[in-house]
Amino acid sequence: MAVCITKTLRSLAHTEALGRALGEALGRAAAGEAVILLSGELGSGKTTLAKAICAGLGIDPRIVISPTYTLVNIYPGPRPVYHVDLFRIEDSAALLEMDRNDWINAAGPTLIEWPGVARPLLEDEPLLEIELSAPDGGETREVVLRSAVPAHAAILRALPA
Repeated sequence: MAVCITKTLRSLAHTEALGRALGEALGRAAAGEAVILLSGELGSGKTTLAKAICAGLGIDPRIVISPTYTLVNIYPGPRPVYHVDLFRIEDSAALLEMDRNDWINAAGPTLIEWPGVARPLLEDEPLLEIELSAPDGGETREVVLRSAVPAHAAILRALPA
């Protein structure tokens, strides 16, 4: 059964805490494979959340940077994490030209910023969707988390308030 949870995060520290909790829960999950779609406008906190998720997965957050120009960054850790940024990709045809294993991690989490063009190619993946917005233009973030994957739904339900 699909789960959809909305949270209001009042500060950068709250955004980071949510990301760490999510990363830690994914790290403990038996099926840690997840394709995490990070959506939101420029400056909404996608990379900040990606850093915090990686920290929760045991990866040094200092090495986590936006892969806008490299397309994919791979971070070594207990489970390697792929961090993908599709901001500059105009359509899914460009992704079809790539080997899927170059941008989807079969052995652990994949974080995808700007996932819109990839959605048609991800129908069979264990998706966890996170949509961020900054309604007041400050540090407050509205976050919507969704998944129909039972293991991910359980993780979302268990996240701190």
